[in-house]
Amino acid sequence: MNEGKARELVDRGEKAAALMRNEILEEAFTSLETEFIQAWKQSSVDDSQNRERLYMLCQNLSAVKGYIENVVSSGKLAKSQLDELHNRVKFEKRK
Repeated sequence: MNEGKARELVDRGEKAAALMRNEILEEAFTSLETEFIQAWKQSSVDDSQNRERLYMLCQNLSAVKGYIENVVSSGKLAKSQLDELHNRVKFEKRK
């Protein structure tokens, strides 16, 4: 991975981390998940189509959150790689 790409991943990771710290987004994830699960619990026995829809909504919500978390992780990894590269360059200059 080149330095430019690593810096881009770090930037994306920082933006994603800011999203995950955003109280409105956090509240939205929690509220929607609770709402979907509550609707599923209150659905009638014959309403399998609605339960399937609610299940998919929960899965999609989880997928969005997981995507953002993966971007955060990729950014942290890229930051670590950049730090290692910079340390190696400093070490080489000392020789």
